[in-house]
Order: sequence, then C-alpha cells, then structure tokens
Amino acid sequence: MNILSRYISVQFLKLLLLTVSAFVLIFVMIDLSDNVDNLLLHDVPLIPSAVFCLYKIPFMVSQIAPVSVLVAVMISLGILDKHGEITAIKAGGVRLLRVIAPLLLLGLLISVAIILMDEYVTPRSLKKVDSFKKQWFGMQVRSIGAEGIWVRTSSGIINIKRMDLENNRLQGVTAYHIDKSFQMRERVNARVLEWHDGRWFTDKASFRAFGAGAEAGMSTDGGYTLEGLAGPEDLVNIENIHKNMGFMELRQYIKGLEEDGYETTRYRIDLYGKIAFPFVNFVMVLVGIPFALKTGRYSGIATGLGLSVAIAFSYWVVFAVTRSLGQGGVIPPLVASAFPDVIFLAVGALMIGYVRE
Repeated sequence: MNILSRYISVQFLKLLLLTVSAFVLIFVMIDLSDNVDNLLLHDVPLIPSAVFCLYKIPFMVSQIAPVSVLVAVMISLGILDKHGEITAIKAGGVRLLRVIAPLLLLGLLISVAIILMDEYVTPRSLKKVDSFKKQWFGMQVRSIGAEGIWVRTSSGIINIKRMDLENNRLQGVTAYHIDKSFQMRERVNARVLEWHDGRWFTDKASFRAFGAGAEAGMSTDGGYTLEGLAGPEDLVNIENIHKNMGFMELRQYIKGLEEDGYETTRYRIDLYGKIAFPFVNFVMVLVGIPFALKTGRYSGIATGLGLSVAIAFSYWVVFAVTRSLGQGGVIPPLVASAFPDVIFLAVGALMIGYVRE
C-alpha cells in the first residue's frame, strides 16, 4: 500500500471509528431510557446496570456497521475532494481508483469481522442479557438450540419447536412438569396448541407420568391447557430469539425443524441473512465511493450524511420488500436474502466505472 492509499485508508478508519462510537452511544442512551424504569424498580446497582448495557454493544455494532461504513466513506472522500486533494491526486498522474482500492479491501475485511462477531461474540453476549433479565427483572428464562425454544415456568420447562404467532399457534410443544425436588412428574406432548379464550389449549395431547405408583409410565390422550406461558403479545421477543443465534446454531435448528416436518422458510431467510447482511458493509463501500466522488467540491459532512441516509433508506426499502416476498413464498429464501446485496452491488460496480480518473 503506497502513501496515498495509506493516507486515505487512515482517514476512512478514523471517521468509521467516530461514526460507530456515535451511533453506539445514541443506541445505548435510547436502550437505557427504555430500561431505566426497570433498573430503578428492581434497585439494580450502577455497575451491573452498566454491564447490562455493554452486553448489547456487539449486537448494536453489527446492526449499525453498514450505515457507519457508508457515512465514513462518503464524508472522508467528500472532505478530501472538497479540499482539492482528489484533484491533486489526478493532476499527479496517479490513477484514482488504484489509490482508493484499499477501501474496498477494508470493506471486505469489515464484512468478515462482522460475520465472525455475529457467530462467536453476539450470541454469547445476548445470552448474558437474558441471564441479567432473569436475575434482576424476574423474567421467564428462555433459550434456543437445535431442539427449539426452551422456556422455564413455575411448573417446569417447556420446549417449543416452532412459534407461529401470526396465527396464535405453538407447534411441537413438550411440557416437562417438575416438582420442588426437581424430579419429573409428567411429560406432555402436543403437536399444536392454539391461543383461545386467554389460554394455550389443544384437544389432543399425550401424557406420560413418572415416579412410583400404578400411574407411572402410563400414556394417555386427551385435552390439555398449557399453564404458566405468556400470551402471544408477550411472546414476540421469544419468537424472535432465533435471530440472536449464530449461523451454525441456526442451521442446526432449521435441520431439526425440517426433520419434524415444520415449515422453515422464514428461518432460512434469517440464516442466509447472517451472511448477506454483513456483506452489505463491502457493498456500501462500493456504492459510497462513486457517490462521494461525483459530488465534487460541493460535498462535505452535510452532503455526505444526506446521501448516506438516502442510500441506506433505499437499501432498507428493497430489503423489506424482498423479505416480505420471501416470507410469503413468492421468491426463494436465498433470493430474498441476497437480492438487495446483488442489486446495490451491481449499481455500485456500474457507477464506479464512470468515475473520472
């Protein structure tokens, strides 16, 4: 990397660090304001409260990274062009795209770093958040793995293969009733439970009792009401907990659902999105470079921020539309996840070909 490339890369990284820090600070303040009532109500000490906020930072960084990268590219190159440094590079007979090519490499490295962070760091930090909420707020313990969603209630542990809250249904439910000595008293299996009259109910479930006596080991069929589990409105966060899983963990979860015959389209969209969304960081570098250079001497912080918002909003619209089409079965999950990246990658590649060198 020559001196010019190193200089531009350093300016970009400085602005990227500043932008990420600013966005994280804003999101932490918003999150803190949302949770301050709970923290005060449960008399949570200052240090655990601070740690609670810190645990959420990896997730925040992965979500704000694309727009931060775009803002950093737009402003860094815009300021260089405004001060005449881009013109000086061209006047010196140096190919402009060759000088700024390391920015593309940095975008690719950032994408890889986000993928690794989402695989190994973010899931663990979010599990710490759940543990904190259980310890201090008394919220229901829930986790997710290859066997589905696990929820702890006052009567035992519930395993749910799949939540369909749009239709108020729970699929593949197994309830383990445990007594005070942590001995299993009964296991209940139900294919589908529906929310009706303020309760989760099914008219067909199998029961198996454990322990001493004639009833031990006996299996029967009959109606069943699931006690201790919140209603659909309160289960939204639990339903979305699979989004906090790593790629390999979610893939294993999907495999288990498919083996049991459940629909996995929405989960596959999220699975492919764990690669496609971090890759947006590279795409935003590719798109940001020609936009920043085409605004010329009139560009700067205000122009860079304005264009960044417009580009990010455009991407969000395409992302939302394709995701809805994918969830509706109109297009395959892979297309639903990758299409926004492909569109903006093509736009960036086309525009960068018209950059004057």
